[in-house]
Amino acid sequence: MICPHCTANLKRKERTGSRCGTCKKPFVFEPKDNPLALHDVKVRRLTAKLSEGGHWYTTTQLWYAAARKTNKAASNGTAGCGIVVPILIGGVLLAVGLFGDVTALAVVGVVLLLISATVIALRLAGVIKREVAVKMPLQQFRKEILGGWSRVYGQPPGGIVDEPNVRPGPPPAQPAFAILCPDPAVLACLRINEVERRFNAALAANVAGLPPATPVAVLRDASVDGEIFLATARHELSGRRVVDLGLRPRTVLAAKDPFKLRTKARDPQRVAWLKSHTDLSPRELEWLGDGWSSPVAALRPAQLLTRVQKVATHFGGAGDPARRAAAAIGFMTWPAA
Repeated sequence: MICPHCTANLKRKERTGSRCGTCKKPFVFEPKDNPLALHDVKVRRLTAKLSEGGHWYTTTQLWYAAARKTNKAASNGTAGCGIVVPILIGGVLLAVGLFGDVTALAVVGVVLLLISATVIALRLAGVIKREVAVKMPLQQFRKEILGGWSRVYGQPPGGIVDEPNVRPGPPPAQPAFAILCPDPAVLACLRINEVERRFNAALAANVAGLPPATPVAVLRDASVDGEIFLATARHELSGRRVVDLGLRPRTVLAAKDPFKLRTKARDPQRVAWLKSHTDLSPRELEWLGDGWSSPVAALRPAQLLTRVQKVATHFGGAGDPARRAAAAIGFMTWPAA
């Protein structure tokens, strides 16, 4: 691990007690002791990426960013680390039994290896479904990031905002459009980055909170819940323009390195409902039905704002409020000579 203070390359024995053995200064994360393998230098890199362009980001966005590597490994793995243990034990028992002429040990070793091989085969065949989840709960992450980081460095990581601290401001008097999103972390990110002022956009967590008559852009997870949320909003807002800003399952499936989660729970009835009420492809329905999802809060602030910028330009909400007001009365709109 690299010391975040003196950049010394520290072995485990040189960083006991969460303190650098070279400069004696404390650090927050011991990568061997936390399930996301975090260390302070890695967290600094993550926060720098999230805050690119001067953007603010939320604790949840940092949580997902910190979990990306371990979740990718879990998503791409075939059997998982847990299966390695019985394979190793089975191999050792088989070897000891054969060379020590202990038949009972050899039999136990063979049984363990056969069970392991069966589990691997069933997982490869898709019979046994692996869960893919963030290995550190958000509350624990919040405590270690906001508490531990502040304790060592005197303040939270640069650019971070904890969602409970973001309060809704006054909505635009005449919004050009509205953004509908059920995720409080995404709404907090949009608010703290002044989407309402910059794009003359109203923000709402549900249909009841939307202003009347405006077109609506929906931000939601690529998940069964997200698809049902979008379909229900379109039904309830019949007669209004409703634009899907994603995340769409097809976008996640086509992405090079998407953030994915997977639940063991299956709900074929809701997937069947989506088949008859949406235009999802068979591949997307199969992906959703297999328990996969991708949270919109895993997008960086810059990615979220790029999506908002595109729809704002389309709906006439882009640009500075003063410039929009001037354009409304004809100022600076004369034709070029």
